Amino acid sequence: MAEGFEFDIEGLEELERDLTKAIKRCPEQAKGTLNQLGREFKNSAKKKANSELKAHKREGKMKKKAIRSKWGTKVVDEGAGMTALVWNSARHFHLVENGHQLVRGGRVVGFVPGKHIMEKTRNDYKDIVPQRFEQMVDDILEEGGLD
Repeated sequence: MAEGFEFDIEGLEELERDLTKAIKRCPEQAKGTLNQLGREFKNSAKKKANSELKAHKREGKMKKKAIRSKWGTKVVDEGAGMTALVWNSARHFHLVENGHQLVRGGRVVGFVPGKHIMEKTRNDYKDIVPQRFEQMVDDILEEGGLD
């Protein structure tokens, strides 16, 4: 007949408390990290756009339509996940980004290739984003005493 054996585990309450604390901290930390990444991405895209586009002298109301002044960012909380949105709301940004036909006198005379500013910036951040989230997870675990 098999004999029963006893064992005693200590510290489970502390582990549970630390895990609960880390879980509660995670959404606000993720939102802060996404906000920071979104702002940095926006600034990087803005800098890239300013360096790649020709400067146009705009006056009066036209100044407000410039690509330079139409950048925005926000974090959208979708319940199970969050998304950082970065955009440019200039009416002609999609033409600069993706390219467009060159029309003179109602006739198509060529094609202006896109600058692909957002795509280039996204490629720059391909390695940065995973590192930032790994650092965020490490910080959450460290703050919760789980490192």
